[in-house]
Amino acid sequence: MRQCDQCRIAIKGDWATCPLCHQPLDQTTEVTSSSYPDVPLQFNNQRIMKWLVWLSILIIVVIFAIAFIWRGEIRLFEGAVLGIGTIWLIVLIILRKRRNLSKSVLYLLVSLSLISVYLDYLLGWQGWSLTYTIPIFCSSSLLGMFISIKLVRMKPGDYILYLAAADLLGLVPAVFLIFGWVTVTAPAWASVLLSTSMLFFIIVFRWQVIRRELKKRTFI
Repeated sequence: MRQCDQCRIAIKGDWATCPLCHQPLDQTTEVTSSSYPDVPLQFNNQRIMKWLVWLSILIIVVIFAIAFIWRGEIRLFEGAVLGIGTIWLIVLIILRKRRNLSKSVLYLLVSLSLISVYLDYLLGWQGWSLTYTIPIFCSSSLLGMFISIKLVRMKPGDYILYLAAADLLGLVPAVFLIFGWVTVTAPAWASVLLSTSMLFFIIVFRWQVIRRELKKRTFI
């Protein structure tokens, strides 16, 4: 059984650090089985990574096909790389943390969007943050959340409000379209249509869950 000299306690289980003070433990000491059973994951990491690889390849093939049809007149490759990278980042966050997952993704979406606008401003405003970055972030975040929710088998109450908030943020590019702030409208339209579809779905099929979660969070 491993010992923590600082807390002066004996620790069961294969702990690398003390669960109380987080001090490193002697790894050469024999491990005593924990009193608590190991809880298996409800998903397979390798299966998810394999699924993501095939999805990324499919997106790249589709993007190259569209670029070939338009003879390179639209810059889709950079957007594809940005979108795929965002999806991978979101799914990896969910696989690593598995607590307050949708909340983390929502904060990440807001942070990356604000950073992109600030960088666009610093580099001399060209509008690429509104035309490409924010719409792609919104669409990719929704896709990443949807994929992870299905593969990790999250309970609706754990994600529904944050997914709804991400859907509402995905409608922000509609403002860019209305005021003519974008030079290429496809990314903004993709974000708006995807957000509208998912928002309609959760309102129709998950409305009771939304009401229950709102009551829980507003109860005093």
